[in-house]
Amino acid sequence: MTAVAIIGMGPWGLAVLERLVSGALERGAAAPPTTVHVIEPGTPGPGVFGGSQPDYLILNTPCGQHSMYPFPAQAAGRPGMDFLDWAVAKGYRWVGEGCEITTQGRAITPHDFLPRRLMGEYLAWSYRCLVQEAPTGFRVVHHPSTAVAVEAVEGRERVRLADGKELECDHVVLATGHTPNTQPPGNLLQAYPVTDLHRTVPAGSSVAIQGMGLVALDVPTALTGGRGGTFVRRDGHLRYRPSGREPRITMFSRSGVPYYAKSLGASDLTGEFRPVVCTDEAVSALCHGPDLRRRRVDARTELLPLVFAEMTVAFYAQSARSADGPGAGPAMAEHLGRAWRCGRFEEALASVARRYGAFDAAAHFFAGEGVTYVSAKDYQVRVTDLLEADVAAAVVPNGASPAKLADEVLRPLRDTVRAVVEFGGLTPDSHRDFQRNLRNRFARLVAGPPVNRSEQLLALMDAEIVRMPFGPSPEVVSDGEGAIVTSRHLERPHAERVDRVIAAHLDQPTVHDSSSPLLRQLFAEGRVRQFQVDGEEVGSLDLSADFHPLRADGDPEERLWVFGALSEGVRYYTAYIPSPASRVRAFLDAEVCAGTVLGGR
Repeated sequence: MTAVAIIGMGPWGLAVLERLVSGALERGAAAPPTTVHVIEPGTPGPGVFGGSQPDYLILNTPCGQHSMYPFPAQAAGRPGMDFLDWAVAKGYRWVGEGCEITTQGRAITPHDFLPRRLMGEYLAWSYRCLVQEAPTGFRVVHHPSTAVAVEAVEGRERVRLADGKELECDHVVLATGHTPNTQPPGNLLQAYPVTDLHRTVPAGSSVAIQGMGLVALDVPTALTGGRGGTFVRRDGHLRYRPSGREPRITMFSRSGVPYYAKSLGASDLTGEFRPVVCTDEAVSALCHGPDLRRRRVDARTELLPLVFAEMTVAFYAQSARSADGPGAGPAMAEHLGRAWRCGRFEEALASVARRYGAFDAAAHFFAGEGVTYVSAKDYQVRVTDLLEADVAAAVVPNGASPAKLADEVLRPLRDTVRAVVEFGGLTPDSHRDFQRNLRNRFARLVAGPPVNRSEQLLALMDAEIVRMPFGPSPEVVSDGEGAIVTSRHLERPHAERVDRVIAAHLDQPTVHDSSSPLLRQLFAEGRVRQFQVDGEEVGSLDLSADFHPLRADGDPEERLWVFGALSEGVRYYTAYIPSPASRVRAFLDAEVCAGTVLGGR
């Protein structure tokens, strides 16, 4: 009997379970008797999407792009289904701004951004389907507890649970999600759960939101629409009607630039997009010297030019398609690809720009970097202009804006970027730069909110409920319960005292400073180590290329496996809901683990 423990049954743990069940079904009688111990204190499946989250907390990916069955050919005859099909089968429909099981309201479409609580329900249902379809000899046992220690015992692993139980296992999978770090002393409020902010942030008080990404946008949503304010469309623009219960909100971030919005009706290009510049061959040549040995790359000077050229090709291909018909797009891509290979790319761009307008991918990617601002008003006007231009592009039907198509190219290029940056693929300085700066730049362009969130932010700024007066990376100095926030990049300095500061960003989990007793135990015993670059800690724990944590002495712990946020740093872009297309990697990685657990690979 093979026994495996999956610690954490959120989306990544569910991907591991799906690959184990699928592998056992494929092997039939050849599959070994297997027990999977699911260690999850809550309902298995939902992870961070669990609980009674309000409907104004929505996903940032359309529901038609999610499925816990990654490969259609394997899904035939199985009890599960895609997220969209599940929501429709359950009878969910839009009623106002929320979803209800009803015959009234509007039908859900593949392009809708559904409430996160529905994703939680779907993942819990998917878990039950996997347990239901597990073959004879494959047993799933749920332990509603947490793991506090994993100890090597005579060639196996003993998992100790908080409820006193001990499990003897052959393999242990760590899929604990975004494990919080020990909170430093101070008076920062945490963004989640946002419903707690109704108690900690009184109406009329002043609050500064530290961040401008997805987490940060949840906070003003909760403090405005979540308190009874309403958004109405008038004269083609969204307006905000206050409830009178709002606080006074300011926002800032290190870059000073908000995330860009997801387009209406855009599809995931992964699987159909064919790069003409940033190809597998070009990246392989980048990563290997003349002797074919792996070399370390500088992401800014070597990788980004390929990425920017590919974004530029996508921009002009879509511009040609819109102006001259469907056939003009592929022809333009071929023309520019040929120009790149012949060393005449800039010359070709000058020609097409005269017809279709200029596009500077680097300036688009690094928006705000190195920009100087005269005053708080100047900065907020420029941010407003940036948001308005992005919203205008995002509402072009079917995601057909050339600028948005250029952004969307980054999704199918994720695996290309991973091939360069992961497992020590960058020079030490470049890796630090990637983690501190470039990683968030990629996310800002392609992992942003639905466009209606950006419209709502603009409406809140227009109503002066939300302001952005500080510019990029202001100084924050604690002042009792509150803080003084002072600009650092405005020619005319601006400072304000706020009653509270909300940390609205997710730091990467650490190992040595984790709030998890399990991770602290593994670290203290030298079974895992912090990932480092030239002696500097970067990201979370260190990992082998086949997903085993590295010990303090550098050897892999081959009975332990790590997936998801704990591997961010040595890996890239792990925080998402596994699904086909650009998020299928979770299943592909889990397949490596499943193959070993079940034998024969």
